[in-house]
Amino acid sequence: MLRSVTAKAVIAATFVFGSLKGFSQEGPMKINHQYSPPWWQTLVCLPDDPVKTLVGREGQIFGDYGYKGPRHFSFSILNDSKTPATWKSQNLITALSPITRTVKDANGVQVEEETFLEIPAEQPLNSIVRYDSRWSLKGWSKPTVKADPAFNDVAQGLKGLSGEGLVEFHVRVKPGESFKAALGFCEGEKDSVGVRTMRINVEGSEQKDIDPVKDFGFRKPGVYFFEAKDTNNDGILTIVVTNKPGALNRNSFINGIWLFKGQMPSAESIVSGSASKSAVLYAKCATVPMPERRYHILVKLKNTTAGNATFNPVLRCKGVEEIKQQGGFVKVGDETVLSSSQNISSVKEDSVNKYTVALAPLTLKTGEQKSYTVTVSRFFGPEKAIAASVPVSQKQLATAAAWWKKNCPSATAISVPDNGIQDMVESCLRNIFQARDIRKGNKSFHVGPTEYRGLWLADGSYLLEVATMLNYTKDVRSCIDYLTHYQLPAGGFEMINTFHKENGLVLFMLTRHAMLTQDKTWLRNNWGVIEGCIKRINYLRDLAMKDPSKPYYTLLPDGNVDGGIQHGNDYSNTEYCLAGMKWAIWAAKWLGKTDDATKWQAEYDDFYGKFMAKARKDLRKDDKGNTYLPVLINNEQDQAPQKGQWAFCQSVYPGTMFDDDAEAKKMAEGTVSMLYDHRVEGLTVNTGWMEQGLWTYFSSFLGHDLLWFNRGKEVPQLLYDWGNHSSPTMVWREEQKPQGKGNQEVGDMPHNWASAEYIRLVVHMIELDRGKDLHLFEGLPKKWVAAGAATKLKGIRTPYGPIDLSLVVNANGSAAKLDLKFAEANNLPENVVINKNTWTKDGGEQTVKGAQTISMNIPINR
Repeated sequence: MLRSVTAKAVIAATFVFGSLKGFSQEGPMKINHQYSPPWWQTLVCLPDDPVKTLVGREGQIFGDYGYKGPRHFSFSILNDSKTPATWKSQNLITALSPITRTVKDANGVQVEEETFLEIPAEQPLNSIVRYDSRWSLKGWSKPTVKADPAFNDVAQGLKGLSGEGLVEFHVRVKPGESFKAALGFCEGEKDSVGVRTMRINVEGSEQKDIDPVKDFGFRKPGVYFFEAKDTNNDGILTIVVTNKPGALNRNSFINGIWLFKGQMPSAESIVSGSASKSAVLYAKCATVPMPERRYHILVKLKNTTAGNATFNPVLRCKGVEEIKQQGGFVKVGDETVLSSSQNISSVKEDSVNKYTVALAPLTLKTGEQKSYTVTVSRFFGPEKAIAASVPVSQKQLATAAAWWKKNCPSATAISVPDNGIQDMVESCLRNIFQARDIRKGNKSFHVGPTEYRGLWLADGSYLLEVATMLNYTKDVRSCIDYLTHYQLPAGGFEMINTFHKENGLVLFMLTRHAMLTQDKTWLRNNWGVIEGCIKRINYLRDLAMKDPSKPYYTLLPDGNVDGGIQHGNDYSNTEYCLAGMKWAIWAAKWLGKTDDATKWQAEYDDFYGKFMAKARKDLRKDDKGNTYLPVLINNEQDQAPQKGQWAFCQSVYPGTMFDDDAEAKKMAEGTVSMLYDHRVEGLTVNTGWMEQGLWTYFSSFLGHDLLWFNRGKEVPQLLYDWGNHSSPTMVWREEQKPQGKGNQEVGDMPHNWASAEYIRLVVHMIELDRGKDLHLFEGLPKKWVAAGAATKLKGIRTPYGPIDLSLVVNANGSAAKLDLKFAEANNLPENVVINKNTWTKDGGEQTVKGAQTISMNIPINR
């Protein structure tokens, strides 16, 4: 999800952006990453891992985002040679495993680095780890009375972009085990009641809203008591502190945690420190570590020169913490230790926070190969320090590769006959799960690992749709449970200020999930969320009707637009809320809630009519003669035609709000044509925050609209051109410049709304539901029907239940065998429409009456 300009990490361009003339509109129908961004970074963590470590393009290991260190991390560690090596390439060993291979040249010595996470051991029983970040403040509370040392320092949760300051701890316990829990707080900054209000969630207890200043006083320590129990029997007891929704100060904190068996000690004895020795677990929250993680850089050297060569390895270290040698190790701050199989010769400070660690040199004969290894150990106690060795790293590499092969989130439900696209799909799904976090015991699908490490309703709606299609239903519902706690007391959502379209997004998100799972009971149980969003839309409409002089009069108040436009009197919030209402009306009819459906339809018709009355007066023509609807009412701000059109695209599909009449459809088709006609490197240019930049996954928004308007022939090339803007490690930057036009960066990386959209577009090119009918192959690339090729979907969820679909071409390429099976005999589409325009000579459509099994041969007639 694009955020405000001020929320972005935008690195200044080093080149002046010039004319776009001469750029190729299309690239090869092959994934070769020819448009990859100039810089990339790749996650190497586990799925749901709270320690989001990344590997940079040159092989740097980056830790802890959000600091004033290299590229906003707390540190970076680069394996290099004394005379800096020349970078050659970087890729992944396989799409399924986040093991990077970086190749460099050091004066004829080839350097190959395989960087990976050692698969960690299970957390020990009765131990506690932190699961949000390692932010803490020492000496912050300054208690005015004698107190346990835990009350001096705090673990801190910063509100960040998602607006929820959060501190989360996981305690390893016996499954189902119960405790008496005490949580300690001492406010050391805000001295007024009602400023920092927080919410505590201890597994096994009801949530509790607190105000430590009100309850105990400023700089006065106190405790809150809970009955704690591992209610889901997963062996993890979850303890979470967040801000209370609407809190004036949205950063949270906690000082200490005590778990007891039997009788709970008094608050006085806990505050004084006398009860700590009797606790099953006593944690000073500021010092609770993140889970133990160890990373390996296994280096292979080969002398490619005609004579002997000496390689002088060094580690180039940058960061915000002190770096110093301790015996055979190098310590980075308090929690990171470096080791190498080549002895550490020296540690030299080159400049402030920049060090060179020299390792023992290696001499290689002509053609000779040698190896050494470097380990980066994080959050281990000093007693667990180990010396790096090549055999150990080689063994751990084999273990990691095997673990990922067995445990990588599977995208095998999708199988296409292009290895490049297949690898992209596999990598995209893995990245989605690597970026995901555990929040309050729920699975929270996060957009990225750094500045967008959170979940918003726009991004989340489509991340969750993909996860539902791929049968991760339990995880999706866990995430929805987490998301819906953001609902306002009066109903509706405003996670981002004046982002009114959130209410339409939630209506789509819940209804689409229920549709794909065919679960009416689940939707009924969440009907209050649906009603709350409709109520919020009507509240906003009432606000907009108060002043006839306002440009937005009759629609919605001015709002946050996003996608290159910060704020304004806009159509985008109205479009998304109309689209969401349309989904809600369908849901009400599906559940038999005829009163809701009738009432909401009348409200929709009135709202839609007012939208059309205003929109038809605002149509413009672009420089290519396309008639389009601007994002802003009266075309205020005079933005480029394509700027900020993301919400419009999603209102076309999946919103379908422009399907209601011919005039609206013509308006939408013209706007889609405008977007398609402004492409550079195959992607629509200047749609987001970066001026004349490429918002990579806008391609999916446009691609889905092309499919919806029966322009499927144009989608295969779009898929390949978009894929070639990913890095060679198959991850996405949100926005980047066209080749040779600068190195600006906007947004997170890996960016996993992009990952979700790539999977989503691939699936919908193969199958797309249209009301009561299922349409097949509307965007199928012709190259996917080569002799012997097979395109398959297995168990993909649709509104007609899960389907198994295969299209297998015979050995001479003259015909293809279609096999389609629906898992639910009582939930069939009325028709299955087979579109042949993109992949057969004769083209056209073939309609087959819906049946549980369909099997037929289709001539290709090349």
